[in-house]
Amino acid sequence: CADDFTGASDTLATLARAGLSTRLYLNAPAPSDSTNDLDAIGVATSLRALTVDDSVATIAPLADALARTKCGLYHFKVCSTFDSSPDIGNIAAIADRYAHSVGTRWKAVIGGQPSLRRFCLMGNLFAGAGNGHIYRIDRHPVMSVHPVTPMHEANLCRHLAAQGWPKIGLIDFTIIRKGRVALIDEIRRRLAAGECETLFDVTDGSDLLTIGDAIREIAKTTPTLCVGASSVAQALFPSFSPTAQNGAQASRRAGPVFAFAGSRSSHTAGQVENASTYVKRSIAPKDLLDPAGVKDLLGDSLSTLNAGKHLLVSLSDDRNHDIGSHALARASAAFIAQICQNTALGFLAIAGGDTSSLAVQELGINSLSFAADFDAGAPVIRAHADTPYLDGLPMLLKGGQMGKPDLFDNISALPIASNNG
Repeated sequence: CADDFTGASDTLATLARAGLSTRLYLNAPAPSDSTNDLDAIGVATSLRALTVDDSVATIAPLADALARTKCGLYHFKVCSTFDSSPDIGNIAAIADRYAHSVGTRWKAVIGGQPSLRRFCLMGNLFAGAGNGHIYRIDRHPVMSVHPVTPMHEANLCRHLAAQGWPKIGLIDFTIIRKGRVALIDEIRRRLAAGECETLFDVTDGSDLLTIGDAIREIAKTTPTLCVGASSVAQALFPSFSPTAQNGAQASRRAGPVFAFAGSRSSHTAGQVENASTYVKRSIAPKDLLDPAGVKDLLGDSLSTLNAGKHLLVSLSDDRNHDIGSHALARASAAFIAQICQNTALGFLAIAGGDTSSLAVQELGINSLSFAADFDAGAPVIRAHADTPYLDGLPMLLKGGQMGKPDLFDNISALPIASNNG
């Protein structure tokens, strides 16, 4: 189960890359022949944007449904930057309710994802920024000032203790580097002593391989809930059975690209500025809550797209308003849905975790599948829906920190699929 859609799509891609047949749903699917044929299923949510009470109420029925799969291993996908708080997107509270449903006593927290320049050293989280430098997360130029869940604590044990895990343990890199057997022995010793939550350092890919080997062995006798980003899938399934889909070429359908940048991170702002193949519209947050303003923006946007031009709409960095972040994301999602319902798109791209999550839910998509690799942490995925205008639509959902500087122009440059989707 994933706390948002951007990271969920990356985990979907990671599993598909490893050769697993997988599908990402918006609700826990009922057992069927189609789901029984899958190696892994995921459920994407907007948990990271919810209050504690709302998030626990949301995860409860999903986790109860996932428990019916009777897996030995479960994954609660969180953001690789672990941005969360005791009040919003509380990782510990959600994981505890998830674990209760699926019957897992031990939660294994994977602290880094080197492929995205996220590293955990002696329990402290570090993350790369758009300027090429790596920062301790509480000094990161974007994550330390996140508008909803700013990261003021780099020590993940302390960060998660504040959310409800005061006794979380740390297995640091010096233990991991002793190898698989020593790590398994250490985990078993801790489990015997009653440890319920364990954080693992991750400094490079070899750490993930050792951790994954150890967790798979432990899970044979101890049902386990893994908590972390796509690095959990990288650790558990490094090369399950690579398939030809790994070489699939990213493409789009005939029709214009519509991109919406709901993230106001400096990294996404740079990508918007670099986009040269789009008609660009910058809108103030208050305009999305003004019915007359939305009507005008919708008409202007549809005229542009119906003329066959690519369109990139971005939220301005105007913070002089009292609009809540969730309300703004929901208004953005409603606008995106209206665009999709009223014109034939060739590709949909959304920047911003909360905006992506709510937009996919607003659209009424049933599930998502991996289509092709495209950019680090931002694969091309495909929508599956009952409505013809959405079914098969190629999409990209990205977090504010993800993607190359020319991401949007790279999307518009994608070839049109020969079968048109």
